Amino acid sequence: MYENKGVEVIDLDVIAAHEAGHVLLAHYYGRKVYGAYLQTRPLSSRDRGERSHVRFAPTPHIQEVHLDLDRLHERWPLAVRETLVTTRIRLAGPMAQAIHQQIPYREMAGGQDYRDALSELLLLERLRLSLPQPQSLDTSYKHKNILDRLADDILTLLTARDYSHYLQLIAQQLLATQELSAQQINEMLEAMPRHQWPPE
Repeated sequence: MYENKGVEVIDLDVIAAHEAGHVLLAHYYGRKVYGAYLQTRPLSSRDRGERSHVRFAPTPHIQEVHLDLDRLHERWPLAVRETLVTTRIRLAGPMAQAIHQQIPYREMAGGQDYRDALSELLLLERLRLSLPQPQSLDTSYKHKNILDRLADDILTLLTARDYSHYLQLIAQQLLATQELSAQQINEMLEAMPRHQWPPE
């Protein structure tokens, strides 16, 4: 932990746990994870240096909706499903951090991850409103407690024995190496059970 004036306080254990949550959820849902990076030096509030992050594939199916309106009844449910997956991946960082710090997630300051999660849902709503007969399309993602529902699902998963082990493994490896490639992540999580969608 660093406590220099004007420099962001940083606890590498906490940040590694946070980033591990993003990695695990992305992999669990079959989203390509391109890599994870742990920034080990303190950044000042004005520093433009690279912060800790996880790079994963963006939401699929979104671009396809406008390209094939005749199949909107098939495309829209996939767009909703995958947007909610991206939202879960965004929220998984603060959830994993809450587990690591042993504090209720509702007391977590989610920061940019919460904003990004809400942005995903807002983009989906904008897309819906741009489509013909938007009132006929599923809007379950607009439920007033949607983030709490998703957060509860994530916590259940991350604290399950099959997954808590992998969460710790990713965090420990990030602490040891500061950076994980797609190949390293795939090798570490190869045996981890993943979510199975019904056939499309």
